[in-house]
Amino acid sequence: TKMAQPVAIEEWAEQNKDSFKPPICNKLMHKGQLSIMFVGGPNTRTDFHVEEGSELFLQIRGHMELPTVQEGKRKLVQIQEGHLFILPPRVPHSPQRQQNSLGLVIERSREEGEMDALRWYTDFQVCDEVLYERHFRCDDLGRDLVPVVQQFKASSECATGEKTETSIPPPPAAISENSSISVPDPIHLDTFVEQHMDTLSRGGQVDILRTLSHPDEEFSVSLLGGTSKQTHECKGDTFFYQLRGSATVQSSADATPVQMQQGMCLTIIGPDVVQVVRAEGSVGLVVSQRKSV
Repeated sequence: TKMAQPVAIEEWAEQNKDSFKPPICNKLMHKGQLSIMFVGGPNTRTDFHVEEGSELFLQIRGHMELPTVQEGKRKLVQIQEGHLFILPPRVPHSPQRQQNSLGLVIERSREEGEMDALRWYTDFQVCDEVLYERHFRCDDLGRDLVPVVQQFKASSECATGEKTETSIPPPPAAISENSSISVPDPIHLDTFVEQHMDTLSRGGQVDILRTLSHPDEEFSVSLLGGTSKQTHECKGDTFFYQLRGSATVQSSADATPVQMQQGMCLTIIGPDVVQVVRAEGSVGLVVSQRKSV
């Protein structure tokens, strides 16, 4: 059967609390077409990551900082507790996490032939000149970043802060940054829910990215209210997170429906067709990939 059991996030985080401390600081809840992971701290880094897929950040506890490079300039994104942030593809970013913080991160699996980049700038606070960059295949974030970081630490660029002829891979680049995109600031999810309660309390749906005129084209991120009944055709993995109230989820792959209470999440492994019945007062967050890339 494909139907997993809902997970109470706070209880799961408590059971796995040692995973969120250094040096690991993260734990995968699900790895498939989507990766569902939770990340703790403290964790600071000097590199910027560039990838072909989008990333969703939802800060469960505490806050984090996300230095990014947007339109060729460094922009520090502050993701406070309860805030949601969507990072489109190929935007350089460098997550900085605080002690005792906990955040949800969702990203898609890498397609065949896709490469990631790690880069360091001559000045982390300014980010106007790349000091060192390497492209690599990333199938396991924890494993595949480590040798690249080690290469940089052993390099003359790291020792001197000076570029050489081999600091940056020659063109054509395996991956290049999107330098023309401006990303909307994080939103406080609970406030956003309140602003759209008229629609949600009638059993309606709110497409968060379309409502924000967000430039990301990969993710579908929606709120669904109750009383309602929906049929979700899950072509790929679909993440359900119960923000308020309760819902019943029925998979076509399993005869037994499951109950979701506030604070629980569930990943449906696609392809699957799922019926969701939402009680009065129910608000759920549903995340999937909008299109196959």
